Amino acid sequence: MKPLKVVFAYRPRQMRMGGKMMRVDQLIEILRANLPEHQFTFETVRVPKAKQTQAFAEMLEQCRGAVVVFHKSAAVNLDAETRAALKKVAAGICIDHLDFVVAPMEPGFVDVHITASWEGKDEMERNLAGLLPGPDTIVRHLRHHADPRLAGTEGEALDRLVPGYFGAAVHVADTDAIPSNSIVPEYEPKDIDGFLKALPDSNFHLCVRNAEVGPRFGVKSTKPFTKGFNAAAVKANVLVNRQVHDAAYYLGDDYPFMIDGYSKEEVDRGLAKAREAFGSEEWKIGKERMAQMAAQVAPDQVAAEFSDIMGPFR
Repeated sequence: MKPLKVVFAYRPRQMRMGGKMMRVDQLIEILRANLPEHQFTFETVRVPKAKQTQAFAEMLEQCRGAVVVFHKSAAVNLDAETRAALKKVAAGICIDHLDFVVAPMEPGFVDVHITASWEGKDEMERNLAGLLPGPDTIVRHLRHHADPRLAGTEGEALDRLVPGYFGAAVHVADTDAIPSNSIVPEYEPKDIDGFLKALPDSNFHLCVRNAEVGPRFGVKSTKPFTKGFNAAAVKANVLVNRQVHDAAYYLGDDYPFMIDGYSKEEVDRGLAKAREAFGSEEWKIGKERMAQMAAQVAPDQVAAEFSDIMGPFR
């Protein structure tokens, strides 16, 4: 049997964005390392504007007989006519929504809607009608991963609690909730090496945020618990409010440093508890939960789930 060709498609403007780097470039490396070559091949393609006829003809040829996985909104570069031409030659069409709900396409164009969180899968299944599905359209979950560049970067053992926030400031519901003594490296998605090097310097990562968002086409967007996965990769504990998507799923409602909200008062109470618990049995329980989460989003688990999603196309 010939290997199944999978082509990840992205818009040129997405090329250096963090989501594309993780969910396309890094994901492909994970899949190549963990899936047999005789079963799959992986490529990428830039999605041209619909009017760029020569570029689209080249894309069409590259995607012939392949399962095309559109990164987020990449498919909107094409108009209905060019999408119909692609549908005729491709083995399947998937959209990986990641942390964004992509606009509806023509009914039946998308075979599989992929979500990056379990909460997102439930939300999309409940409200799939808003995305104009065809009769055979399905929703599948593909777990996110920690940044592979963090592998083996556990920091030196610290004798005190060192909080840190690792992400764009815009995602913090209340920036005053971040303690002044926290490690907060500048986040620049296009140049992330220095940012990543700072993660192991903290043993308590703040993952608090307002997770409530309005619906888009009747579907609420959700985010993978990437900050938590990255914290687990450097063997840190986290402070997280239970509303954060998938936090309770992976860590359990009784995770020692799960708080009920994202206000400064809640964060202060959570930090005080963590300082008191540092080095205790409770702290160790937290670390065990983080290690269990890391195992669930390990590369082999990501690859196995991707292989299952591709099953109907083989």
